[in-house]
Amino acid sequence: MVASLARPELLNIVDESTREPFFGGIQDWYSTEWRRKAGCGPTCAANLMAYLALTRPELRPLYNQADMHRASFARHMEEIYRFVTPGPMGLNKVEMFYNGVSAFAHSRGISLRPHVFRVSSNRLWGREDPIALADFVKAGLASDCPIAFLNLSQGKEKNLQGWHWITITKAIQESDRLLTEASDEGFLRRFDLRLWYLTTRMSGGLIYFTV
Repeated sequence: MVASLARPELLNIVDESTREPFFGGIQDWYSTEWRRKAGCGPTCAANLMAYLALTRPELRPLYNQADMHRASFARHMEEIYRFVTPGPMGLNKVEMFYNGVSAFAHSRGISLRPHVFRVSSNRLWGREDPIALADFVKAGLASDCPIAFLNLSQGKEKNLQGWHWITITKAIQESDRLLTEASDEGFLRRFDLRLWYLTTRMSGGLIYFTV
């Protein structure tokens, strides 16, 4: 199984001064120290909203900037932050993410439906078979929506950082791996989502949206 966004290049952002390219937003673009420290969740939300806006004319209000330059996208991130707002522990619950995104969309006259795959903190008794995870990722990417991924603990997947949101754009299912690509701090990150799912000790989740 190979599942991917139809046009992942739409998440490409360019610094208009240096011409440096980025794949998705970077939380360091926020205007205050706290937002830069805790802003991975709203940055991920900004990626999702921009992609939906740029691929669906009826959703264009979700991204009201003229281009995908760094300064423009940073303004978009600040607008998202008003709704997808981290608390003292950051944005550490999937509900905080999808409720905030839904409120942002509503403010633009749009209703979005969240689809949520919850990952419990109990590896032995609280989690579905990994096949369900792969099916969820396939469905989200098949709907042509990036998938927001909350990882509170990286488990044995060393190519992830814990307590962090990133934006999944592609996945390849093999017999014992779910090789995944994501936008993480402006760069493409590759990791095994199945390995994370089987070994992480904390909760987390994945979210995508449809109209």
